[in-house]
Amino acid sequence: MFQMHIRKAEITDAKAITALVNRAYRPAAGTEGWTHESALVEGDRINQSKVATAILGGTVLVGTCEQGLMGCIHIEVADQVAHIGMLAVDPLLQNSGAGKRLLKQAEEIAVREFNAAFAVLVVIAARKELVDYYLRRGYKQTEERSQYPIHAGVGRPTKDAMLLTTLRKPLNDLFSDDQIFDAARIQSNL
Repeated sequence: MFQMHIRKAEITDAKAITALVNRAYRPAAGTEGWTHESALVEGDRINQSKVATAILGGTVLVGTCEQGLMGCIHIEVADQVAHIGMLAVDPLLQNSGAGKRLLKQAEEIAVREFNAAFAVLVVIAARKELVDYYLRRGYKQTEERSQYPIHAGVGRPTKDAMLLTTLRKPLNDLFSDDQIFDAARIQSNL
């Protein structure tokens, strides 16, 4: 079991985050974790410029341990809705609880720092294991569907007309005052 420290990413983390996200979402054959989209999408998931933009324009958290970067997650809040994305854990460290901790910390920060009422995730609808992962964490599927953003520079689908699905979770009553206090104490160490 690894001890993970969560902190806000700095611009100097952009290169390592880029490598981690691409390794988690589009790993080389034989290096896959429990969830990836290599069979569905080709090419890099993200580039260093997009990661730098996410760090500068939103909140990116990283989980680190003695071995280095374990995982990351991006939070961007508008109109009390926290858009959460880029949750990635090193394939060798998946199933360690790192993803759950990063997601929980992102939700707590969305509530505490940005007064978010809802969290929203957009995922490839065909990734049933990933949709199920988020459903187990309190997210609900919405009726909202959209086409894969082919021109967004996030890879090319291997199938035509790949759909994305939107998941949503209310955050209003998610955390008790004690949990928010604990999150604030943790955040002060970020």
